[in-house]
Amino acid sequence: MSTNDHTVPKMYLRRFARHTRGDGYFIVASEVDEPTKSFETNVRNVGAAKGFYWGTDVDGVPHHHMETLLGKIETGASKAFSLILDDPEYALPERWPLPDAHRAKLSWWIAAQLLRTTRQRHRINHIAESESTLEVSPTLAAAAASNRHIAFIVERLSSLAALIHNRPWGLGFSTPCLQTSDVPVVILNGHDDEKQIRAAEYWDIVLPLDPHRLLMLPGVHARAADPDKQLDHRIVFGGEGLILLDIVRDAADRHLFHHPEHVPRNPTGRTDPRLPTPWKGDTRTSGPEYLIEYEALAPNLTVEQRWVHEHPPGPRSGAVHAYG
Repeated sequence: MSTNDHTVPKMYLRRFARHTRGDGYFIVASEVDEPTKSFETNVRNVGAAKGFYWGTDVDGVPHHHMETLLGKIETGASKAFSLILDDPEYALPERWPLPDAHRAKLSWWIAAQLLRTTRQRHRINHIAESESTLEVSPTLAAAAASNRHIAFIVERLSSLAALIHNRPWGLGFSTPCLQTSDVPVVILNGHDDEKQIRAAEYWDIVLPLDPHRLLMLPGVHARAADPDKQLDHRIVFGGEGLILLDIVRDAADRHLFHHPEHVPRNPTGRTDPRLPTPWKGDTRTSGPEYLIEYEALAPNLTVEQRWVHEHPPGPRSGAVHAYG
């Protein structure tokens, strides 16, 4: 028995999709290595793999049905997404930071999303296969691969969620339209580090939330340089937000996703390599490195909700609105 398991939750992809009616949420998917190959499809059809969270015991009995656990995490986080994104007045809500109960549930979701991706499985399997000379059948190899990845998730999920919960969170608005991918949470400069917990503690973490909003968890250096980033804060990215498109592109496994009516630009026209993919025979040991500098928005400022749908004429024109 197998299921079509989503490695990127539908509840998340809907935030980048156009809703028609019922379960009709349509998103544009592009091949990351051939971006001209794009297609519009229901979110049910992307970010998924058959039987991805099923392993096999030595006696042939399937186990580790992770989809149930991950489904509970997604349900818990859905209210947090709503509190952040569905304020009828402000794109960056007046109530920030999140209430602790919702912050905790979203922390679990972010941790799970770092661990559960197809890229993570490729990385784990490549390390294991590089250390093994024993040849096994494709069926047994697939079962072992899924078990290996599932064990990796189980061993790290709670500690990673706690780490994320305790870091400062920056909630950002980006004037340039954002995209996401099948690797939506990115650890800048350490995404494929063998010590994932250490990397998530040290480096910046970026998560696009919808076509114009994102979470930015500033890393050690950013927090040391700016006391405002040692606490939860808000951010407005103008033209500098374009780097977020490159960050998402570089970490994606196979697909980029964007809203049919919010088309992200590729301002740099980059053709240089993305993050190394040794499981594809890529022999590079390093990839692009990033430095994101920004100022925290003053606590009495936010962004009007209408700018999520209406694009301002300039990088920052009309975006910031004072209140209080």
